[in-house]
Amino acid sequence: MASSSQSSQTIATAGDSIAKPWKDVGYRGFSAFLASDNDFLIFRKFGTLSARLLLYLQDEIAVLEEALRDIEDKHSGPTAPDLHNGSFRQDQLTERKALLDTLSVKVRAYNELLLQHSTLRERPLVDKRYTQSISNWLYNEENAIAENEVKYIENRFDLVQLVPKPRTHLRRLLEKSTRFRLSRIWASRDPPLPLHSAHVENLHYSSDTRIDNFFGLTVIVLGMLMLIAPLWALAVTAGTMRRLGVITGFIVLFLGLIACTTTARPFETLAAAAAYSAVLVVFLQSA
Repeated sequence: MASSSQSSQTIATAGDSIAKPWKDVGYRGFSAFLASDNDFLIFRKFGTLSARLLLYLQDEIAVLEEALRDIEDKHSGPTAPDLHNGSFRQDQLTERKALLDTLSVKVRAYNELLLQHSTLRERPLVDKRYTQSISNWLYNEENAIAENEVKYIENRFDLVQLVPKPRTHLRRLLEKSTRFRLSRIWASRDPPLPLHSAHVENLHYSSDTRIDNFFGLTVIVLGMLMLIAPLWALAVTAGTMRRLGVITGFIVLFLGLIACTTTARPFETLAAAAAYSAVLVVFLQSA
């Protein structure tokens, strides 16, 4: 959520409006709200436009590349003048130097845009809850920002979160619940930054640290249970086949818990499950 260990959820409620929100709130208030939490630092990535600019630069570079090839083909071979084509310092072709200077600028711009765009494309899709919170703020602070300047928030598939935070499947599921998000357990009294708003009372700030600690404690408790429970289950279970059934059940349960409570990739989840199964086999042999 936020680097200051704060997270905010905005609730759209009816409230008194100030006379001139575009004057007294404006971009100062809107910027402060966005900066109050990493989850709300959402901007357009201009995916289509970036692709078009890449194509444009690519074609320009290709044309310059062909021109450079034509120059060098013209000044090489037995019938061409004896010009040194193997030295930058002794190059007498001013047109080649000019082309290389232009290519240097164009290729650098192309590569920078290519790398930047690839980085943005790797970012996950922005959660609808965060764009909805921004829309709610704009609803509460009606006319604080010109309508045509906040339409970008409607382009959900062309938005990028500046500091995305990976969340487990369990956390995503729980955070879909308004009751969980707005619980007093996570509530924080003050916003992390001063907000220039007439509706600060409509903002709910949650402590990201408390939520992280809760999920961390949950994982620890579940991990302890997954280690202790098989010991007792195997101790009261007779027969190899039944014990193998107990082990199989705990391995499947462990795999599901790892997938839900961590952000591990599939092969990492399988590796953890393999290590856990090896421990259970030791329990089986000693039982």
